[in-house]
Amino acid sequence: MEAEAAFRALFTRAYPALVRYAHFRGLDYQDSNDLVAATLEVAWRRLAELPADDPMPWLYGVARNLRRNQLRSASRRDELFTKLPPPQPEVGAGEATPLDTAALRSALARLDEDDQEILRLVAWDGLSPSQAAVALGCTAVAARTRLHRARNRLAARLGFDPRLQRACPAVQVPNVNDGHDFNKEASDG
Repeated sequence: MEAEAAFRALFTRAYPALVRYAHFRGLDYQDSNDLVAATLEVAWRRLAELPADDPMPWLYGVARNLRRNQLRSASRRDELFTKLPPPQPEVGAGEATPLDTAALRSALARLDEDDQEILRLVAWDGLSPSQAAVALGCTAVAARTRLHRARNRLAARLGFDPRLQRACPAVQVPNVNDGHDFNKEASDG
């Protein structure tokens, strides 16, 4: 209990000073809070090592070292990103075009719950229509029919002509959940 009381006293004294320290080094609100929290975490772990007379210089040293580590990490990350080529969308003639995730989620939300569920089971959870039938408690034929109709309704909500969905390449849907492609064809069709 004595350690906790000592840390509370230290926290009360050090917190405002460490916030000022972080603020005067140009950190925004979130980054300064992160730095102060990390500094106080080190102080808690090493409470016995704190100078008894005035712990503030020691705490400033910890904060400075933590900040330097953050800057080095950011510098290495930025250097890595400058070495990597920027991502280039590769959409050519006859290839699928990317679909905005927000538009997809909005269109999906406007469907009824049954349509949403069959689409999620197949596209997000990776079930085949036959497996989705078991989850939904219906026949495989009924599940394939529901899936076909749900895809058509989703296509219509997205502004695509549902009659053309099978005739043209599938729209490349962004990863909206666990990397599953929303228009992924099931293995048993």
